[in-house]
Amino acid sequence: MSAPLSPRLTPVPRKQAGVTLIIAIVFLLVITVLGISSMRGVSLESRITANLKQQKALIGAAEAGLRIGENCDTLKELALPVADTNIDTPPLFTAANAAKVATLTTEYATKIQWYAIPLGPLGPSIGNNAATGEGLHYFEINACASTVLCTSDTTTRRIILRSVLACSK
Repeated sequence: MSAPLSPRLTPVPRKQAGVTLIIAIVFLLVITVLGISSMRGVSLESRITANLKQQKALIGAAEAGLRIGENCDTLKELALPVADTNIDTPPLFTAANAAKVATLTTEYATKIQWYAIPLGPLGPSIGNNAATGEGLHYFEINACASTVLCTSDTTTRRIILRSVLACSK
C-alpha cells in the first residue's frame, strides 16, 4: 500500500504592499535630518568657543603688555613725545609708527606691542615742583595684542588696552 498524500507545507504567496519598507525609509530620513542638525549645532558651538578662547587670550596678552609698559624707569626712557596731550590720543599702532612701538615676542601665536606717551604733571598736586620738574608725572600706556603685529595689519582681530600711570620724577 502506498502512503497517503500529505498536504504541502509551502506558504501560499500573498500580495504585499511594501508599507514596512516605506515606514523604515521615513524613520531613516527623520534620524538623518536630526543628526545633521545636531552636527551643525555642535559645529557652531565649537566656533563660538574658539572665538571666546582667542578673545580671552588676546585680552590676557594685552594686559601683560600693559604691565610690562607700566615700569616707571622704562617709561621715562621710551615714552613717545606727543605735541598736544590735552586731547585723547588715537592709537599709534600703524605701519608709520612701527619703529616707535615696543614689540614682545612670545612662543605662542599672540603678538604683543606697547608704547607710552608722557602726559606731564597734569596740574598742580602735592609734591610737584614746577621749577625743577620734580613730582608726579603721568604716562598713558597703550598695549595691543593680536595674532599678527598690530602695526602691520589693522584688519585682523586685535585687543587694545589703555592705562594711565603716575610716576615720580
